[in-house]
Amino acid sequence: MDTPITTALPEQAVPDQDEHARTRLLNAAVRVFDRKGYAGASVREIAEMAGVTKPALYYHFGSKEGLLLAILQQAEQQVTDAMERATARAGSARDRILALCEDVYGLFEQNVPVARVAHAVFLGPPDGAPPFDVTVFEARFRQAIERIAADGLTSGELRAVSVHDVALAVMGILEGCNERQLHPAFEPVGADGVRRLINLLFDGVMHAPRA
Repeated sequence: MDTPITTALPEQAVPDQDEHARTRLLNAAVRVFDRKGYAGASVREIAEMAGVTKPALYYHFGSKEGLLLAILQQAEQQVTDAMERATARAGSARDRILALCEDVYGLFEQNVPVARVAHAVFLGPPDGAPPFDVTVFEARFRQAIERIAADGLTSGELRAVSVHDVALAVMGILEGCNERQLHPAFEPVGADGVRRLINLLFDGVMHAPRA
């Protein structure tokens, strides 16, 4: 899995344009955006937390808007990479979907502050944030599940069902599991819980199909 955006920052500052300055700024921006929201975050606070000067922030990202876009674009790339691995993975449709859900759950778990920032951009007031189509995350995941389900239909593993419905059902479970990680008041289900719930979807809970 790709290296996530972490929130641990070295204690001592480094030169503004060294190879670590960009990552330090991304880490700091995630923390400040998560805590204060986009509108409440200041370039000065982000730069100070990263241990660099404001000109360094402008050098690497151009603006606060550029910082937010870089965070969301990095998250989009991580999700895209996970989807590509899933569709290329060998095995049954069930195993591939299970592995994909575990990968995405783990990626979300490692990047909860980034996920909260993305949710705030999508669900909250604009607050002057630059436009970013957050629906790309849902679209990439849905398309990957649909491709895997289509393979399962072709092989005979899945009965004649809508691959779109399969994707919506899987997404509903995973999104519910992921969202429980966003606030400490909810107990996370964990990767084992994700696997158990996806298997429940495939196996069903009735003794016999509905007449």
